[in-house]
Amino acid sequence: EQVRLANEDAARIKIEKKEFGTSVKGRPIEGYVIGNGAITVLLVASEHGDEVGTVDLLNRFIQEVQARPHMLSKAKRFVVVPIANPDGYYDRVDKLNAHGVNLNLNFPTKDWKEYGPEGTYAGPKPLSEPESVALKKIIEEYRPRSMISYHARGALVSPETNPASIAFGTWYAATVGYEFFEKWEYPGTATKWFVETFNGAAITTELTTYRGTDWEAHRKALLRLISSDSIGA
Repeated sequence: EQVRLANEDAARIKIEKKEFGTSVKGRPIEGYVIGNGAITVLLVASEHGDEVGTVDLLNRFIQEVQARPHMLSKAKRFVVVPIANPDGYYDRVDKLNAHGVNLNLNFPTKDWKEYGPEGTYAGPKPLSEPESVALKKIIEEYRPRSMISYHARGALVSPETNPASIAFGTWYAATVGYEFFEKWEYPGTATKWFVETFNGAAITTELTTYRGTDWEAHRKALLRLISSDSIGA
């Protein structure tokens, strides 16, 4: 009976691999759509290619869902993009894409600037980079209620400034055991554009190190996120 129920859950939980776009050098920007519920949660990693632990974290999350399909709420759908900047991930040792642009400053927020903190280049204009366009199209197509952007490093969670983001970030930080940090506010970020445009809940999570995943801490939070009808909704 348990085997039969497990098979039914696996059949119900659709895990579809997708190609959402291509990078400057033509590499595919791949990801997964998991489940078919009405509430979509977007998880994104490696907008900065040197933050390699974020990729491993989301790949382990996908493996966990494949192993435990019964845990996914019927109300939820997850869109997971483990490598948002494939050229940076495979070719570079900094935070930039193949054009030398910081993708997480390349979105059309109200306060967009050509240069970000410490002189980081945000591009000649918002959405000048194909990787940013791909992420924008994902958000427009799937209309997530909430978004987590994984970065490194610092062991902290930083929300956008709207109440939904602050509540989501407070929960995630407490569950993972990271510092809750409200002082960061950069122009041109994907999370800021998402909140300005769709008024969802968006947080940036900085892992402890560039290469580590902090998997055991995040596993607890992510399993609660996939099983709950209300968290991230």
